[in-house]
Amino acid sequence: MAIEIAPRSGVAITLRRGEVLKVIDPEGGQVSDMVAFMAEDTREGLSNGRTFDYEETIRLTTGNRLWSNRSRPMLEIIEDSAGVHDFLLT
Repeated sequence: MAIEIAPRSGVAITLRRGEVLKVIDPEGGQVSDMVAFMAEDTREGLSNGRTFDYEETIRLTTGNRLWSNRSRPMLEIIEDSAGVHDFLLT
């Protein structure tokens, strides 16, 4: 399934374990802002602080995981062609 997101707008999607989210920007600018929550308990969400602690870097790229505020891995970056990401103010 492909979803095109209009500039300055947003969309919510549900990913199940094993599904892949591929984000592209056909115009070559900023791709997106992202927030993630666990489906079974939305009080558990993506944490930039835990991610930096557990991944031991602020330069996230292929192979890094994104961690929740309850210290569980939520997502993994399996391919990265952008190179630099600003994950400091999620």
